[in-house]
Amino acid sequence: MRIFRICLIIILMPSLAQATELSVFAASSLTEGLREVAQAYQAQRPDIQIRLHFAGSQALATQIEQGAPSDLFIAANLPIMERLVKNGLVEKSRLLLHNRLILAVQPDLIPQPTSIEDLARPGLLLAIGNRQVPIGRYTRKMLAGLADDPTYGPGLVRNIQNNIVSEENKVKAIVAKLLLGEVDAGIVYRTDLDAENSRKLTAITLPQNYNPRVGYPVAKVTAGQADADDFIAFLFKASSRQIFIRQGFMIGDGP
Repeated sequence: MRIFRICLIIILMPSLAQATELSVFAASSLTEGLREVAQAYQAQRPDIQIRLHFAGSQALATQIEQGAPSDLFIAANLPIMERLVKNGLVEKSRLLLHNRLILAVQPDLIPQPTSIEDLARPGLLLAIGNRQVPIGRYTRKMLAGLADDPTYGPGLVRNIQNNIVSEENKVKAIVAKLLLGEVDAGIVYRTDLDAENSRKLTAITLPQNYNPRVGYPVAKVTAGQADADDFIAFLFKASSRQIFIRQGFMIGDGP
């Protein structure tokens, strides 16, 4: 029996050695949805192992620029991806998904905020993303639009900015501070208020005219393995898109 097992291992070794490992760099806001998609893909392609690495898009882009081994990049920011394309570090990108910003607040906050104007209330503790990450850039773009609109105005925006007590390097950190009760409100992606978090936090819609449409481009890293193309094709399949939609992402132009 022992000799049989040794022979079986020897027979299987060539097939095991042929297994491909794909390193996927992805924006942290994709964590739940992309994990589920990767599991579905590996069920169909057991010969390929997907290694997911989540962080802020800017941090991941910097790692690619510095030569970190990767095969695929999914960003939450179009200009970041365009920079890598221009420098020849990734191939031509395709737009995979869209997202929107939303205001998340503590449900026991009194009085309960009902609109973005309430973020200007004295003493409110607000968390946003820092300038280096997409969630922070999108938030500042929205605030700039509100400042230019007489309906809201620069005074309101200044008061909102005065309430910012935390600037995080990824959106998941904003959510964590909210769940820990360290801040009263935070501007996050709407996909961050999944079924579990939506029971713990209250979601408030932001002004549609100034709520940036967040694009998620995907591209194969120039030095990436050929099998990365197959995984990209799988991301665009209807079954994968249904997973992303269930997580709150939008396909196509979106609302």
